[in-house]
Amino acid sequence: MGAVLPGNLAGAAVIRLVLGAACYAGLHPRLPSTPVDTEGGAGTVRGEWVGAVPAPGDPVLLYLHGSAYVACSPATHRGLVSELCRRLDRAAFAVRYRRAPEFRFPSAHLDVLAAYLWLLDRGHDARDITVMGDSAGGHLALALLGELRRLEVPMPGAVVGFSPVVDLTYELFGKPPENPRDGFVSRDTARRVLAVYTHGADPADPRLDVIQVVGADLPPMLLQVGEHEHLRAHAEGFARAQREAGGECEVQVWPGLFHVFQMIRPVPESGRALDEVARFVARVEAAQERVSGAAAS
Repeated sequence: MGAVLPGNLAGAAVIRLVLGAACYAGLHPRLPSTPVDTEGGAGTVRGEWVGAVPAPGDPVLLYLHGSAYVACSPATHRGLVSELCRRLDRAAFAVRYRRAPEFRFPSAHLDVLAAYLWLLDRGHDARDITVMGDSAGGHLALALLGELRRLEVPMPGAVVGFSPVVDLTYELFGKPPENPRDGFVSRDTARRVLAVYTHGADPADPRLDVIQVVGADLPPMLLQVGEHEHLRAHAEGFARAQREAGGECEVQVWPGLFHVFQMIRPVPESGRALDEVARFVARVEAAQERVSGAAAS
């Protein structure tokens, strides 16, 4: 449908209906949520707390949902976010960023930056914030790091991306020799739908061309991707560039799997992948504590 639907509000409405239904079918049990609509120092912050609202200073997740900047919401992803909250034993703030075609670039990027700065203003230490995102949400997470560097704002403690988009032009990593067997979305359809958000924007903007963001100052990252999806090249390409720049970026390629398979609870690898996320975050936090202890002594 994404290959033939018009790039307007009517087309977006159909995509939102279909992708929303697919997300709800993931069957992850949902934690209670608390809506947020408030003004922060960098703009309006909209979204929801998943799990109990944390006290200032508690470690938190900042979750950025995907679906090509056009569809889905914190509500559609609440099951997956709830599963992450349970495994990491903390609350998450899921951002309700503005979507295309009603709002084009850089609306979503500004909303994510405002949410991160609001968490800092609320009293959460940057290193206690783990940023996570799937697909376009993974792209937003990488773009956020570049904006934090530009603004000289402290980086989060860690970043996790599920099938993140890296190159919105789909030119940087070349076309796969064979079309990946991803039944979720094709390369050409993804590029076409993403263009609804980036319409008229400069593709060289570092918030879009996030490969420019790589650097040794970025926090440790974990990227998970299915073997049979076109975004595998994106995750592997970004990780390679980040490691060459002196940073830490682990890529896990899950055999036989598709785009953001973590959403679907009945898929056995979904739970195992989320366990890997919990282990990664625990390892990063343990390393941070060792560094803090050594500095204090």
